[in-house]
Amino acid sequence: MKRRELETALRTAGRVARETEFFLIGSQAVHAYCRRPPAEVLLSQECDLYPMNRPEIANLLDARLGRGSRFARRGGFYVDVVTPEIASLPTGWQSRLKPLRVGRNTAWCLEVHDLIVSKLAVGRLKDLEFVGALFQMHLANPKTVRHRIRQFSRHRDRARLRSRLQSVLDELG
Repeated sequence: MKRRELETALRTAGRVARETEFFLIGSQAVHAYCRRPPAEVLLSQECDLYPMNRPEIANLLDARLGRGSRFARRGGFYVDVVTPEIASLPTGWQSRLKPLRVGRNTAWCLEVHDLIVSKLAVGRLKDLEFVGALFQMHLANPKTVRHRIRQFSRHRDRARLRSRLQSVLDELG
């Protein structure tokens, strides 16, 4: 999703929801950190968005802006309405959110290292490729990611995340 498409999605979500603040928890959060995001961000057709103050309108947003909506058919991109609980995130992630302002609307974006940990937790090939791209572009530091991984309470989770991180780093050489 290109930045202008993300901006269109945020403006439209704001109008539909009568809301001005959203969580942006997926790969599109990278738009808050750079003007030229990796191809993995640009190729995605969705932004993972959640209304920050009015969770009760999530279903309305999904119906009007989701995958099968007229908005999606017209624009070729859509809003995937998610909840922050869907992502596996390290302790303190809320204090590290970065604002991306679009007109009156603000998308509170995951900090890039928290985003990486979230993607490592999911562990799909596309997520691991995305993580690798962020490291290649020097948008993230492996040491910081390791520190965030240590913030998970369950040893099994930490071990799985460390293993996936190491796989990505090995692939980068």
